[in-house]
Amino acid sequence: MSTRKKPLSGLGRKASIAEKKPRLHLRRNKPIGEELQMLARLHLEAALAQLTGNNVSPEPVHEARKAIKKVRAVIQLASPALGSAHRKLVSEQLHDAMMRLGPLRDAEVQVQTLDLLVETVGLMPEDFSSVRAGLADIAKQRRANDIRQIPRVRESLEEALRSVNKWLLDPLQGKDVSRRIRRSYRRGRSLLDLCQVHNDPETFHSLRKTVKQLWYSIRITSEFWPAQGADLTHELGLIGELAGKERDFTLLSITLRQGPANKAAHHLIAMLDEELPKLRRATLTAALSFYEQKPKAFVEFLDL
Repeated sequence: MSTRKKPLSGLGRKASIAEKKPRLHLRRNKPIGEELQMLARLHLEAALAQLTGNNVSPEPVHEARKAIKKVRAVIQLASPALGSAHRKLVSEQLHDAMMRLGPLRDAEVQVQTLDLLVETVGLMPEDFSSVRAGLADIAKQRRANDIRQIPRVRESLEEALRSVNKWLLDPLQGKDVSRRIRRSYRRGRSLLDLCQVHNDPETFHSLRKTVKQLWYSIRITSEFWPAQGADLTHELGLIGELAGKERDFTLLSITLRQGPANKAAHHLIAMLDEELPKLRRATLTAALSFYEQKPKAFVEFLDL
């Protein structure tokens, strides 16, 4: 059994001081189903609030996507009582919204990823200004093109909100939620095994998404873990950051390989080819430590 680090001081306060952020945790002595329904409603409303008008600037889109991911995590935990029809309906609505926002996010983040790579490797920014300008142009064009997507995204989110309001989660019990978390943890272990055997970016991406799913699940149930789950979310957060950086570097590499072939692009691709294996090794090392326990042992102290 792995030894968990003690929670870092301030972790619990960090969320409490964020302005106007809806809560993402179940409260004690409240019906679990009712609480999950409320969380889904709160974060759908938060996503809609970010996408007023034809707003496609990076920060609101990023915040809306985060809110949608939180709702997806709620759906996973509520699934035992939700039923396949309700689950499928709201999942499709959220998937539609994410697919329409995804390309916009990817275009924006590529400029930031290039800056991060240049800083990480210690390159001279001016040597890659033309590549950066090209990526910025792509992001600008994407914003101009995707203005029309925002009303459709809002429609999908509004439909999802109406679906959530019809949920009947009274039968949901703590043991059901615990089983869903154990299942998510087990899937992470399986994907971790695959990542150690196959150097496949998409399998690695699946591991990243599963880590994120578990991270949200533990945040939602944080009041019911020892020390409010702060140590678990901290460890998962570090794994998620490494895996997220790997994903961003992978997408940048794909974009550069598809773009104009020049000296600067070739140099950046070579740097990415060096950095990506390092990131994968660091991510897998951290994940191996976290996923050391068996799934049953992992949820043993979850007091739902």
